[in-house]
Amino acid sequence: MKTLTGMLLAASLALPFSASALTLDYKGFYDRMDKLYEPDVNRMKLVFYFNHRQKHRPCRIDDGAILSHGKRLPLLVGDDQQLLLPFDRSLRESSAVIRVELENDNQCDFAMQLQAEVLDKRRYLVEDVADIQLQMNTLMRAYAGVGFGWLQPEVKGVTFTLAPASKAQFTNPGSQPLPVDDKGRLTLTVDEFPAGAELVFSQAPHSISPMM
Repeated sequence: MKTLTGMLLAASLALPFSASALTLDYKGFYDRMDKLYEPDVNRMKLVFYFNHRQKHRPCRIDDGAILSHGKRLPLLVGDDQQLLLPFDRSLRESSAVIRVELENDNQCDFAMQLQAEVLDKRRYLVEDVADIQLQMNTLMRAYAGVGFGWLQPEVKGVTFTLAPASKAQFTNPGSQPLPVDDKGRLTLTVDEFPAGAELVFSQAPHSISPMM
Protein backbone atom coordinates (compact mmCIF):
# COMPACT_ATOMS: atom_id res chain seq x y z
CA MET A 1 0.00 0.00 0.00
CA LYS A 2 1.28 3.43 -0.92
CA THR A 3 0.43 6.50 1.10
CA LEU A 4 0.14 9.75 -0.87
CA THR A 5 2.16 12.64 0.47
CA GLY A 6 2.04 16.31 -0.28
CA MET A 7 -1.69 16.30 -1.02
CA LEU A 8 -3.03 17.87 2.16
CA LEU A 9 -3.35 21.61 1.83
CA ALA A 10 -3.88 24.27 4.47
CA ALA A 11 -6.91 26.36 3.63
CA SER A 12 -9.22 28.85 5.27
CA LEU A 13 -12.39 28.76 3.16
CA ALA A 14 -15.83 29.94 4.25
CA LEU A 15 -17.50 26.54 3.76
CA PRO A 16 -20.16 24.61 5.71
CA PHE A 17 -17.66 22.19 7.25
CA SER A 18 -16.11 21.95 10.68
CA ALA A 19 -12.78 23.63 11.29
CA SER A 20 -11.11 20.21 11.38
CA ALA A 21 -12.28 19.17 7.89
CA LEU A 22 -9.46 18.13 5.56
CA THR A 23 -8.82 19.87 2.25
CA LEU A 24 -7.18 17.90 -0.57
CA ASP A 25 -6.05 19.03 -3.99
CA TYR A 26 -8.00 17.25 -6.77
CA LYS A 27 -5.01 17.60 -9.11
CA GLY A 28 -3.06 14.94 -7.21
CA PHE A 29 -5.88 12.43 -7.68
CA TYR A 30 -6.34 13.27 -11.36
CA ASP A 31 -2.65 12.87 -12.19
CA ARG A 32 -2.62 9.39 -10.66
CA MET A 33 -5.89 8.30 -12.27
CA ASP A 34 -4.62 9.56 -15.63
CA LYS A 35 -2.05 6.75 -15.76
CA LEU A 36 -4.84 4.15 -15.56
CA TYR A 37 -5.95 4.98 -19.09
CA GLU A 38 -2.88 3.46 -20.75
CA PRO A 39 -3.72 0.25 -22.68
CA ASP A 40 -1.03 -1.80 -20.94
CA VAL A 41 -2.65 -1.34 -17.50
CA ASN A 42 -6.27 -1.99 -18.47
CA ARG A 43 -6.91 -4.33 -15.50
CA MET A 44 -5.85 -1.78 -12.87
CA LYS A 45 -7.68 0.63 -10.60
CA LEU A 46 -6.79 2.89 -7.67
CA VAL A 47 -8.58 2.94 -4.33
CA PHE A 48 -8.40 6.14 -2.27
CA TYR A 49 -9.36 6.09 1.39
CA PHE A 50 -8.32 7.11 4.91
CA ASN A 51 -6.68 4.42 7.03
CA HIS A 52 -7.12 4.34 10.81
CA ARG A 53 -3.55 3.90 12.04
CA GLN A 54 -4.51 2.06 15.24
CA LYS A 55 -7.48 -0.03 14.10
CA HIS A 56 -6.02 -0.76 10.64
CA ARG A 57 -9.30 -0.24 8.85
CA PRO A 58 -10.77 2.50 6.66
CA CYS A 59 -11.96 5.55 8.57
CA ARG A 60 -15.61 6.49 8.18
CA ILE A 61 -16.25 9.55 6.01
CA ASP A 62 -18.97 11.64 7.65
CA ASP A 63 -19.30 14.35 5.01
CA GLY A 64 -17.57 15.65 1.92
CA ALA A 65 -17.79 17.65 -1.30
CA ILE A 66 -15.78 18.65 -4.38
CA LEU A 67 -15.46 22.45 -4.61
CA SER A 68 -14.72 24.23 -7.88
CA HIS A 69 -15.34 27.88 -8.87
CA GLY A 70 -17.79 28.36 -6.03
CA LYS A 71 -19.76 25.23 -6.98
CA ARG A 72 -20.25 22.31 -4.63
CA LEU A 73 -20.35 18.85 -6.20
CA PRO A 74 -21.29 15.74 -4.22
CA LEU A 75 -18.48 13.50 -2.99
CA LEU A 76 -19.41 9.87 -3.58
CA VAL A 77 -18.23 7.31 -1.03
CA GLY A 78 -18.15 3.54 -1.59
CA ASP A 79 -19.27 0.77 0.74
CA ASP A 80 -15.70 0.39 2.02
CA GLN A 81 -15.35 4.15 2.66
CA GLN A 82 -13.29 4.72 -0.49
CA LEU A 83 -13.50 8.03 -2.37
CA LEU A 84 -15.29 7.52 -5.71
CA LEU A 85 -13.88 10.45 -7.68
CA PRO A 86 -14.71 11.58 -11.21
CA PHE A 87 -11.93 11.70 -13.79
CA ASP A 88 -12.51 15.25 -15.00
CA ARG A 89 -9.84 17.47 -16.56
CA SER A 90 -11.95 20.58 -16.00
CA LEU A 91 -11.77 19.99 -12.24
CA ARG A 92 -7.99 19.73 -12.47
CA GLU A 93 -7.69 22.90 -14.53
CA SER A 94 -9.96 24.84 -12.17
CA SER A 95 -7.84 23.86 -9.14
CA ALA A 96 -10.73 22.03 -7.52
CA VAL A 97 -10.37 20.85 -3.95
CA ILE A 98 -11.99 18.06 -1.96
CA ARG A 99 -13.26 18.75 1.55
CA VAL A 100 -13.72 15.74 3.83
CA GLU A 101 -14.93 15.30 7.39
CA LEU A 102 -13.83 12.08 9.12
CA GLU A 103 -14.50 10.24 12.30
CA ASN A 104 -11.42 10.55 14.54
CA ASP A 105 -9.56 12.49 11.87
CA ASN A 106 -6.44 12.76 14.06
CA GLN A 107 -6.05 8.96 13.76
CA CYS A 108 -6.57 8.78 9.99
CA ASP A 109 -3.86 8.74 7.32
CA PHE A 110 -4.68 9.29 3.67
CA ALA A 111 -3.81 6.28 1.51
CA MET A 112 -3.88 5.01 -2.05
CA GLN A 113 -3.93 1.31 -2.93
CA LEU A 114 -3.33 -0.24 -6.31
CA GLN A 115 -5.77 -3.04 -7.11
CA ALA A 116 -6.92 -5.15 -10.04
CA GLU A 117 -10.50 -5.01 -11.24
CA VAL A 118 -12.40 -8.10 -10.10
CA LEU A 119 -15.65 -7.70 -12.10
CA ASP A 120 -17.34 -10.74 -10.50
CA LYS A 121 -14.68 -13.04 -11.95
CA ARG A 122 -14.41 -16.38 -10.09
CA ARG A 123 -11.92 -18.35 -12.22
CA TYR A 124 -8.27 -17.38 -12.82
CA LEU A 125 -5.67 -18.99 -15.05
CA VAL A 126 -1.99 -18.60 -14.26
CA GLU A 127 -1.85 -16.27 -17.28
CA ASP A 128 -4.43 -13.99 -15.61
CA VAL A 129 -2.37 -13.69 -12.43
CA ALA A 130 0.86 -13.18 -14.40
CA ASP A 131 -0.78 -10.38 -16.42
CA ILE A 132 -2.15 -8.70 -13.28
CA GLN A 133 1.29 -8.85 -11.67
CA LEU A 134 2.93 -7.42 -14.81
CA GLN A 135 0.43 -4.55 -14.97
CA MET A 136 0.92 -3.76 -11.29
CA ASN A 137 4.67 -3.53 -11.77
CA THR A 138 4.21 -1.38 -14.88
CA LEU A 139 1.98 1.08 -13.06
CA MET A 140 4.12 1.23 -9.94
CA ARG A 141 7.17 2.07 -12.06
CA ALA A 142 5.17 4.84 -13.69
CA TYR A 143 4.29 6.28 -10.29
CA ALA A 144 7.94 6.12 -9.23
CA GLY A 145 8.76 8.56 -12.04
CA VAL A 146 11.13 8.46 -14.97
CA GLY A 147 14.58 7.37 -13.88
CA PHE A 148 13.45 6.31 -10.40
CA GLY A 149 11.89 2.90 -11.13
CA TRP A 150 14.64 1.23 -9.13
CA LEU A 151 13.21 2.83 -5.98
CA GLN A 152 9.96 0.90 -6.38
CA PRO A 153 9.67 -2.56 -4.76
CA GLU A 154 8.81 -5.36 -7.15
CA VAL A 155 5.38 -6.99 -7.08
CA LYS A 156 6.13 -10.69 -6.51
CA GLY A 157 2.58 -12.02 -6.34
CA VAL A 158 -1.00 -11.03 -5.60
CA THR A 159 -3.25 -11.01 -2.54
CA PHE A 160 -6.88 -11.96 -3.00
CA THR A 161 -9.21 -10.65 -0.31
CA LEU A 162 -12.15 -13.01 -0.18
CA ALA A 163 -15.78 -12.40 0.53
CA PRO A 164 -16.99 -13.84 3.88
CA ALA A 165 -17.22 -17.67 3.84
CA SER A 166 -15.72 -17.80 0.34
CA LYS A 167 -13.32 -20.62 -0.53
CA ALA A 168 -10.57 -21.00 -3.12
CA GLN A 169 -9.18 -24.12 -4.72
CA PHE A 170 -7.11 -25.24 -7.70
CA THR A 171 -8.81 -27.53 -10.21
CA ASN A 172 -6.06 -30.16 -10.36
CA PRO A 173 -7.00 -33.66 -9.10
CA GLY A 174 -6.75 -34.08 -5.34
CA SER A 175 -6.58 -30.35 -4.65
CA GLN A 176 -7.76 -29.14 -1.24
CA PRO A 177 -9.18 -25.70 -0.32
CA LEU A 178 -6.35 -23.16 -0.10
CA PRO A 179 -5.46 -21.61 3.29
CA VAL A 180 -6.94 -18.19 3.95
CA ASP A 181 -5.72 -15.99 6.83
CA ASP A 182 -7.96 -14.59 9.57
CA LYS A 183 -8.54 -11.42 7.52
CA GLY A 184 -9.84 -13.40 4.55
CA ARG A 185 -6.68 -13.02 2.47
CA LEU A 186 -5.11 -15.55 0.12
CA THR A 187 -1.62 -14.74 -1.20
CA LEU A 188 -0.26 -16.51 -4.26
CA THR A 189 2.60 -16.33 -6.73
CA VAL A 190 2.59 -17.54 -10.31
CA ASP A 191 4.95 -20.38 -9.35
CA GLU A 192 2.35 -21.83 -6.96
CA PHE A 193 -0.09 -22.68 -9.76
CA PRO A 194 -0.11 -26.41 -10.60
CA ALA A 195 0.45 -27.08 -14.31
CA GLY A 196 -2.77 -26.66 -16.27
CA ALA A 197 -4.87 -25.81 -13.21
CA GLU A 198 -7.30 -22.95 -12.71
CA LEU A 199 -7.82 -21.09 -9.46
CA VAL A 200 -11.54 -21.16 -8.65
CA PHE A 201 -13.37 -19.16 -5.98
CA SER A 202 -16.81 -20.00 -4.61
CA GLN A 203 -17.52 -16.25 -4.75
CA ALA A 204 -15.70 -13.57 -6.69
CA PRO A 205 -12.84 -12.03 -4.64
CA HIS A 206 -13.54 -8.73 -2.93
CA SER A 207 -10.23 -7.28 -4.13
CA ILE A 208 -6.85 -8.16 -5.66
CA SER A 209 -3.83 -6.21 -4.43
CA PRO A 210 -0.03 -6.47 -4.85
CA MET A 211 2.17 -8.74 -2.77
CA MET A 212 5.65 -7.26 -2.42
